[in-house]
Amino acid sequence: MDLTPSSVGPGAGVTASGHGCDPQAPVDVTIGDVAVGKTVAGVDGAFEVPLVTGTVDVGRYQVTAKCGRTLVAPLDVVLVGSIGADTFTVTVILFFLVLGGWYYGHRLASHLLARRGE
Repeated sequence: MDLTPSSVGPGAGVTASGHGCDPQAPVDVTIGDVAVGKTVAGVDGAFEVPLVTGTVDVGRYQVTAKCGRTLVAPLDVVLVGSIGADTFTVTVILFFLVLGGWYYGHRLASHLLARRGE
C-alpha cells in the first residue's frame, strides 16, 4: 500500500492506494485502531481512498487496509512550520526600506558635515 503523502501535518489529507485485494472486496482503512476510510476494490483488486486524519495526533502510525488480505504502510503526522510567501515579501520590503533609509541618512549626514566645514 502507498500513502500520498507519507508525512503530513495534523488534519491534512492523505490518499491510500494499493492493489492485491480480492476483486470488488470492501476495503476498510484504519490508522491504529481508528477507522479513517472505506471503499471497494476494483475488478483488478486495486483501490484508492482519501483518508480522514482530523483526529490523529502528531506521531508515527501504521495505516492498515483490510480487503481480503492486509496491507500496511507507515504514516508520519508532524508539526509543520513554514514561512509563507506573504511573510517573505514583507521581510524583503522591510530590508530594502531599512537599507534605503540608512543610505540616504548617511548621505544627508555627510552633506551636512561638508557644509559645516565651509
